Amino acid sequence: VHGARLSRLSLGMALTRKPPRRVWTLRSAPPGGLSNFGRAGEVLIAMFDTRPLQRWASGGVGAGSYDYWSLAARLNQLYACRHGYDFRYFLEVRASGEAVPQVNVLDDSGNSPSKVAGTCLLRGAEWRATSWCKLAAVALGLSHGYRTVVMIDSDAFLRSGRLSLRIDELVADHVAKRHGEWSFASQRNGGPRTPLWMAGNAPFKPAQPNAGLQVWRGGPLLNSSWDALRRWWAADVGDFHNRHHPYEQAGINRTLERGRDYGVLLGLEWLNKSEWRSLPAAHISSVSRFDRMRVLAATLANIRGSFLQRCGQMPNATSIDATRTAERLLERRATQSREHARE
Repeated sequence: VHGARLSRLSLGMALTRKPPRRVWTLRSAPPGGLSNFGRAGEVLIAMFDTRPLQRWASGGVGAGSYDYWSLAARLNQLYACRHGYDFRYFLEVRASGEAVPQVNVLDDSGNSPSKVAGTCLLRGAEWRATSWCKLAAVALGLSHGYRTVVMIDSDAFLRSGRLSLRIDELVADHVAKRHGEWSFASQRNGGPRTPLWMAGNAPFKPAQPNAGLQVWRGGPLLNSSWDALRRWWAADVGDFHNRHHPYEQAGINRTLERGRDYGVLLGLEWLNKSEWRSLPAAHISSVSRFDRMRVLAATLANIRGSFLQRCGQMPNATSIDATRTAERLLERRATQSREHARE
């Protein structure tokens, strides 16, 4: 470590090797997703939602034509295309084959009632909101052998233009705040052996993580990632935080140890409107929801048509039953491990 910045060499090599540039063709998978997941690359850029994607015939799109999660998905797919990564938009589909009912009317907190409705079950008994179910999609990516799984919220995007960085570069360049207010060593913020990195939560709680961007590391750190992911999923946060903000973030401090289990990208103040134009990623959260369509559509409009054509159309969503996936990958093995420990 040199000063307040991680060595790009040490962290970058630990995160991933740069894969060859290529465009991936994605196909829908059955609920659970494992049997038809396709061939893994090095890095997976993933989103999870209960709302289907809207598709368009050409690269152009107007702000009033599509929902924000579809625009964000297109931007994240283009980012993946630029760097040769895989992209998946995981769509929750119940085991019965039925999609999760959608209600797009906003409540007083700025969230859709469908966001706080129960989407996946913890241990088959406790309903959790959609945001929690992202952890099941992360588990699916790790189980398929990706060296890095990046989960990003449906109101956030990674840039594919001038400011774009590979995932290893993004992490290495944003461990510390750019103006040096935070010391990497004194904050015990993580290092090359840290399995999970999350964006910073500035301007609200600057030193805390924002789970809207999660960078999970496989390869030699796969076991550490699984351990942290399963403990996080099993966090006992009570019914309120199972279904209301801050959702899964409420379980971080109760189950994960900063520095060992996760680090915070303090320099990635991607919730801060004044920083959106200067960062490689932006999160247009419910606080800034009236800016979503404008910012997303303008960002997409500034991307060259030739690049849009080279990256192809938006792929089909990948169906996933988050409850069944969590039971198989996050709960069953954890239960078996506890049983073996008692023996």
